[in-house]
Amino acid sequence: MSDKDTDALYHEIETERAANYLTCSVTQAFDDVWRCYSLRSQAVNYYRYGSRKDCAEKYDDLKYCMRTKTKSAKVADEMLRQRDGQKAVEKTNQRSSEDVWPTRA
Repeated sequence: MSDKDTDALYHEIETERAANYLTCSVTQAFDDVWRCYSLRSQAVNYYRYGSRKDCAEKYDDLKYCMRTKTKSAKVADEMLRQRDGQKAVEKTNQRSSEDVWPTRA
């Protein structure tokens, strides 16, 4: 494959990505993992919920985001939309701080 063909293919991929498809940022996902493991984040979680924060979900998001980067924009968009739907359902089933602390009147 010549450089001209490679450039054309790259341009086609970038044009496809820009066509209002969902994307994820690997940098942002990595920052989220780093922030989750930070002392401040762990201390806040321990105060609110009484336990150490589990960062496995953030790490899974990072791996998933990296996996979508090897797919076409259309396939990556489908994968991300499906993942967002699953995460929305899971979020409704999570505990809140109101489950731990009594409500003040």
